[in-house]
Amino acid sequence: MRIFALAATLFMAVVSFSAPGMAEDFVYNESVDLKVGESLILKGVRGRECEDSAPAWSRLADRFPSSDLGTLSDGGAGFTDSGRCKGRVAARGIKFTATKPGTETLEIYNDEIRITVN
Repeated sequence: MRIFALAATLFMAVVSFSAPGMAEDFVYNESVDLKVGESLILKGVRGRECEDSAPAWSRLADRFPSSDLGTLSDGGAGFTDSGRCKGRVAARGIKFTATKPGTETLEIYNDEIRITVN
């Protein structure tokens, strides 16, 4: 019984230490409501080909619209579901950080995202 308890404890320790390093799954947020100072991943952007790794932020950064209500930044590497690729693919997260109240709609890679900041 002690061996089982020790094994279970070790397993939980390994899981809890490895969980933060696991890649995130990004979802497309069609509409978001944030407070000034809050951040949220708006969506994941995949590479050109379905089997590509997550694109580098430096390759994407110049292709985004400017925002009057906040900033866009690197949300890290993870995964997103792709209709074109018919499944889960590597992606770069697009993070929005709210800096000013208001409402606007941004188009990011053909997806419109309505952002409200209070």
